[in-house]
Amino acid sequence: MISLRSPFGWVLRLMAVLTFIYLLGPLFVIVAASFSDTGYLAFPPQGFSLRWYRQALGDVRYLNGFFVSLRLAGTVAVLSLVIGTAAAVALTRFRFPGRALLEAIFLSPLVLPGLVLAVALTLFYAAHPVAPPGLPRLIISHLLVGVPLVLRVMLPVLKRVDPALEEAAQNLGAPPLQAFFLVTLPALKPGLFAAAALAFIFSFDEVEMALFLGSARDAPLTVVLYGAAQMQMDPTVAAVSAMLILLALILMVAQQAYANR
Repeated sequence: MISLRSPFGWVLRLMAVLTFIYLLGPLFVIVAASFSDTGYLAFPPQGFSLRWYRQALGDVRYLNGFFVSLRLAGTVAVLSLVIGTAAAVALTRFRFPGRALLEAIFLSPLVLPGLVLAVALTLFYAAHPVAPPGLPRLIISHLLVGVPLVLRVMLPVLKRVDPALEEAAQNLGAPPLQAFFLVTLPALKPGLFAAAALAFIFSFDEVEMALFLGSARDAPLTVVLYGAAQMQMDPTVAAVSAMLILLALILMVAQQAYANR
């Protein structure tokens, strides 16, 4: 083990601090600029004002985009949780040929860049319009990433649950499905919450698929922000971005608090 008090340990500490600054620095700039009193983005902020938050909350474009993203992310989170958990149960509780290959196929969308996946889906839907443009097409597309995210969380969680507990419930007279819902499922609650939160955050903040596959009538909030940033980069964009950061932070803290409890 390397001691953190050694010279190399101090180098590791410095690298960790620089990494956090690199990752969190742009977020800090956006949040700070949203409180500026000027009519343009400025950092360091000049003055302190909440008027850009009031203006953003009163803008119909952002409100409609928020509710579209909320419906989209909520639907994707629920469907991803059901499908991903069922797949994780099948991969951990049953032994069959090709199980490792099937798991790799399920997780393969996670290694693809978002832009590549969006372009591929655009070409696919152009040749095979299996879903209408807008929310239905976005929901199906987001499931391609949401299900692997849930599966990636639930696989290790299910492997830590002793199957003997479920078998004991069946020996006491409970049918297999009832034993799963009464014994196994309660033990999975922290993992279920974390997986659902991860799928929700991904779908709510996703940009590439929303740009390529969404419709103008049902534009998610990320698309509205992208359009606003292209036309006029005023501080309302920073205010909405800061509120999105706060939403993701609240979900992460709530998931961690629930898991610790």
